[in-house]
Amino acid sequence: MTKEQVNIHLRIQYLCKGVLALSIGLFGLLVASGNIVDYDSNWQFVRHVLSMDTMEPWFQGAALKQRAVHDPLWQRAGYFAIVTGEMVFGLLCTAGGVGMLLAAAGNGCLRWSKSVFNLGAMLAILVWYFGFAVVGGEYFAMWANQWNGQMKAYAFISFIVISLIYIRQQEQAD
Repeated sequence: MTKEQVNIHLRIQYLCKGVLALSIGLFGLLVASGNIVDYDSNWQFVRHVLSMDTMEPWFQGAALKQRAVHDPLWQRAGYFAIVTGEMVFGLLCTAGGVGMLLAAAGNGCLRWSKSVFNLGAMLAILVWYFGFAVVGGEYFAMWANQWNGQMKAYAFISFIVISLIYIRQQEQAD
């Protein structure tokens, strides 16, 4: 393979990774903006999970229900943390994706762009895995709540982690 062919092959990989990272970043920005634009319906989700007031009729976990947060100030602080995490995740992944696209065009720093994407993906993992699966799912027993978002959180995180693994791999000049 000639040097030019190798260069084209590498740039195609940068392009693919950049588009993937950019789409993940835009997803984060759309989710965050949706939580702002449609504040009340998304706020209801967080409020009901934290207050544990919409548990399934079969759930009898009185000991777990003692964990409920009823103070609206703390509930809103939790919602603010989620939306902020989504927004920053979206911005970082978008910046990383744009940087990878610039690297594909020969005008960007691939390592820096991958690192920025890595930070954004880690923040997404904190929001959806730690926030929704660990805190919401287990601490607040979201699995027994009528407002259960665990499967969506797992779907988001699965895609982001798989993408993170792909994007962090060294490009090959096959």
